[in-house]
Amino acid sequence: MTIHYQGHGVTLHHGDCLDVLRTLPDASVDSVVTDPPYGLGFMGREWDALPPGREWAVECRRVLKPGGHLLAFGCTRTW
Repeated sequence: MTIHYQGHGVTLHHGDCLDVLRTLPDASVDSVVTDPPYGLGFMGREWDALPPGREWAVECRRVLKPGGHLLAFGCTRTW
């Protein structure tokens, strides 16, 4: 995990989302934008073999500030 960019009140992390989220304090994030795997096995790619489960959502909720926003992309087959 590394900090990819930091400046102008923004920090962009590069790494596995769970690894990054676990390092962040409770209620420290204004917004989360994510496009988790859909579990469709897209083009046989291992990273899209399974949906992400519940753990990522629990961590996102933990780090979001009260009134924070989460934007999670998805597809109709997995909603």
